[in-house]
Amino acid sequence: PVAFKAQANLVLDALIEQFPEGNETFTANAQEFMLELDRIHLGYIDAFGPSNVCTTNIVAANHNAYSYISVRYGIEFVTVHGLDPEGEPSVADITEVIEKINDDQINVLYIEEFTQRSAVDSIVDSTGVQVLYLYTMEMSPSDDSDNYLTMMNKNLENLKIGMGCTV
Repeated sequence: PVAFKAQANLVLDALIEQFPEGNETFTANAQEFMLELDRIHLGYIDAFGPSNVCTTNIVAANHNAYSYISVRYGIEFVTVHGLDPEGEPSVADITEVIEKINDDQINVLYIEEFTQRSAVDSIVDSTGVQVLYLYTMEMSPSDDSDNYLTMMNKNLENLKIGMGCTV
């Protein structure tokens, strides 16, 4: 949240500079946005921090787009190299992930919103994992009611499901 708050403050300052008459509204909106960032961060800490009640901290994903979650919240991601829009996974890559999913008893495989579910069919067929979404927010959401904050909350809820958290 610190980086996002800094970015929000940069945007706030630029808006106020360009439209000084909007100072009060811009400031109130920015403060509400930053407060919601804090709420989301606390939700992640409550779920995955030192007092978590999750059954695992290891999850599987179609590719490594979530390192910020790994670093900040201590979640280990098992990923399939090449299973993203820019690549093709090898049989060895898929086999390695299937073995890791089975060895670590992972029961959810996360994919990005715009990844074709059929791209992970072989992994699902071999392991029985449930497929859930983690949103990278690289593209506009498919649901017009979503925004950055709602998608981060959806990520939190989906991670809690996949990690067996009871919070």
